[in-house]
Amino acid sequence: MTTVGGAVVVLLVLWALVATLTAKHTGPEPLSEGVTSASKYAVGDCFADFDASADTNRTVSCTEAHSAQLVATATYAATDAYPGKESLDTRAAELCRQTKLDLPQDTSKLKQRTVVPTQGGWSGGDRRVDCFVESSNGNSLSQSLLPS
Repeated sequence: MTTVGGAVVVLLVLWALVATLTAKHTGPEPLSEGVTSASKYAVGDCFADFDASADTNRTVSCTEAHSAQLVATATYAATDAYPGKESLDTRAAELCRQTKLDLPQDTSKLKQRTVVPTQGGWSGGDRRVDCFVESSNGNSLSQSLLPS
């Protein structure tokens, strides 16, 4: 009888081990190395193959080939009411104009891009306005655009 009981225990342990090892991960997927969530972008971050509409982008050293850099942010207070898209766009454009940059001699392939929260994002707590400088020539930048 003890042999049968021991065999049952061994089978239960093996079943639990197999179930644990083959279980599907249902939580959020971990980000790949160098991939940063948009909510974690910091002023000075440089991005390879930048997509302004993406929830994540790959951050790289500004000395590596990159296509964009976050050059300024402004954050509204948590208690502020949603000011509307037009007001947010105006604030973002003003932020970009006020930011001092160290631009290359040829700026014909560079453009400023602003990212503002949607009304739904605002309701979810996103209060940040971002100003990026982006190359229309792919990953052609190789230095920071912010003054040292």
